Amino acid sequence: MLRDETANSVRSALARGDLLAAYDEVTQGKELGHKGLDYLEVLTLARLGDTERGLRLYDTYGLAGVGDVDALSLKARLLKDQAFAAGPGLDRAKVLEACGLYAAVYRRTRSSYPAINAATLAKIAGRPTLATVMAREVVRQVSAEGRQDYFSLATLAEALVVLGALEEAEATLTRAVQAPDADVGSRSTTFLQLQRLLGGPSKDFGTLLEPIRPPRVAMFCGNIFTGHPKSEARLAAEMREVILREKVGFAYGALAAGSDILIAEQLLDCGVELHVVLPFAEGDFLEQSVAPSGQDWVARYHDCKSRAALVTFASNMTYVGEQAQFAYGSKVTMGMARLRARHLHGEAIQLAIVEGAGAGTLSGSDIAAWRASGARSEVVTTPELRRPVMPPPPPHSHVKRGTYGLMFTDFPGFTTLDERVLPLFWQEVMLRAAEVLERYSDVIRESNTWGDSLYVVFQDARSAAAAALDLSDEFGRVDTKALGVPDGTAMRIALHYGTTYSGYDPISRRTTYYGTEVSRAARIEPVTPSGSVYVTEPFASVLEMERDHPFTCNYVGKTPLAKGYGVYPLYRLRRDPATGAGDKS
Repeated sequence: MLRDETANSVRSALARGDLLAAYDEVTQGKELGHKGLDYLEVLTLARLGDTERGLRLYDTYGLAGVGDVDALSLKARLLKDQAFAAGPGLDRAKVLEACGLYAAVYRRTRSSYPAINAATLAKIAGRPTLATVMAREVVRQVSAEGRQDYFSLATLAEALVVLGALEEAEATLTRAVQAPDADVGSRSTTFLQLQRLLGGPSKDFGTLLEPIRPPRVAMFCGNIFTGHPKSEARLAAEMREVILREKVGFAYGALAAGSDILIAEQLLDCGVELHVVLPFAEGDFLEQSVAPSGQDWVARYHDCKSRAALVTFASNMTYVGEQAQFAYGSKVTMGMARLRARHLHGEAIQLAIVEGAGAGTLSGSDIAAWRASGARSEVVTTPELRRPVMPPPPPHSHVKRGTYGLMFTDFPGFTTLDERVLPLFWQEVMLRAAEVLERYSDVIRESNTWGDSLYVVFQDARSAAAAALDLSDEFGRVDTKALGVPDGTAMRIALHYGTTYSGYDPISRRTTYYGTEVSRAARIEPVTPSGSVYVTEPFASVLEMERDHPFTCNYVGKTPLAKGYGVYPLYRLRRDPATGAGDKS
C-alpha cells in the first residue's frame, strides 16, 4: 500500500513537471524499503537529463527483464537522449541504435509508443522508408483504437508530422491538450520530441507546437511600496493580463511588500504554482522588506506564503545590513526559475513592476541582470509609487565581504594510508592539485590545505566549476594501487557559492575567507561520493545565469549534510557534452 502511495506521488510530481520533487519522492520511498520503484527512478533521471546514471541503473536493476512496454522502451529513450546530448552534432549511430531498439520493442509488444519513437528517429537519421512505414502503422493503429487520451492523440500527431501532414497534426495536438490527462509533464515531453523531429529549438515551427508549449516559468520582482487602492488595482490588472497572455505556470520570487506581493497574489489567483525564495532569515526579511509598508502587507505576506508550493532560502544567514544580500537572493532565484524551465523544455521570463525604468533600484539591477543572461522581461511601469520609511539596517561591520565560489575537497581513506606511502600521496595527489590550480591563479582568492584536504576560494562560480572538473580529471589518474586504496578511489569535491567575510588572519598572517556559507560548503564534501563533484542549489542556480556555460548540473536529491547541518538539495556537476569541455574562460 505504501509503495503504491509513493508511486502515485512520484507520478503526480512528474505530471506537474516537478522533476526535483519526483526524484525526492522516489529516493525517499526506496530508503524506506518500498519496492517496485526502480522504473520510476530511472524514468525521473531520464527526464532530468541524467542519462549516464539512468543507463547504469537501468542495467543494475535489470529493467529489461520486466517485460512491459514502458520498461523495455526506457533504455531506448535513454539512448535517444544521449544521442541528442552527445555534442554540437547529432550522434547518428546512437540515434539508429535507439531506433532499432524501439523497433524491436514494437515487434514484441505491437504498441504504438515504441512505434512512433522508431518512426521519428528513423526520420531524423535519414531513413525515410522506415519512418513512413512505422508512421503509417501508428496512424492505422491509433485511429482503429479510437482512444482520445492525451498520449494517443499526441502519438497520432507525431506520426502525422513524420508523414508531412502538419495542419492535421496541429489540429490533433489541439484536441490532445483538451484531454483530461494532458498534464504539464506529458506536454513538455511531446514538445521536446517534436522540436527534435522538426530540427531543433532554433527552428521556426509556426503555430504547430503552440497547443502543447509548456507553461512559462517566471521570476518576479519589483519596487517596494505602501500602496493605494486605485494604483494597486491598475497594477494588478496589468500584471494579471501579462500572466495570462504569457501563460505562466510556475513562478519564483521573494515576497517583499508592494510589487512582489502584488505579483504573487495575481499569480496565485491565476492558478500559477508559486515558489517563494527568501534571500536570508525570514524574521530579518519581514523586518526589512515587509513590515515597513504596514501590517496589512505582513498579513498579505503570510497569506501568499501559506498558498505557495514551496518556501526556500537562498541563504540561512541573518541580515547584516548589505544590499548585496538582496542581490544574491535575486540571482539565486533567477537561476532556480531557469533550471525549472530547462526541466520543462520551456521558457523562463521575468515579471516586474517598477517606478519609471527602475533606475537606481535593486529591481532595476535585477531586470538588467536578467536581460544580460539573454532572457526576456515583461515589465509593468508606473509613474510614481508611495515608498515606506525603511528601518535602519543593523550595525554594519567594516570587515570586507564578497560573494565567491567555495571549494572543499577530501581524499577518502587518507587517514588509513600506510605511513610509508604518504610522500607518494603528496606527489600523486597534492602535486597534481597544485599544477591544476596554478592554471586558475588569476581567479583564486585563497587556497589552503589540511593534510589531504583543499579549501579554495574562487572569484566566481564558473571558474570554480571549471577548476573542480579539471581537478577531478587529474585525480582520476592517481595510481591507487601504489597508494594501497581500492581501485576507483578519488578525491571528492564540493562547491558552493555564497557570501563570506575576508580579513587578515593573525595566525597564518594572510588574508582568509570565513563565514556561515563557508561552513555550509565544508559540510557538503563529506557526503560527496568518491570521484564526484557536488554543488549546492545556489551554485547550480548562479551557474545557470551564465550565458553559454559548458556545464550541466544533475540533481541528486535532498541530502543530509555532515554534522547535522541540515538537509539541502544537491547537484552533481559535469561537463555538458553538447557545448564542449569546461574551462575558466
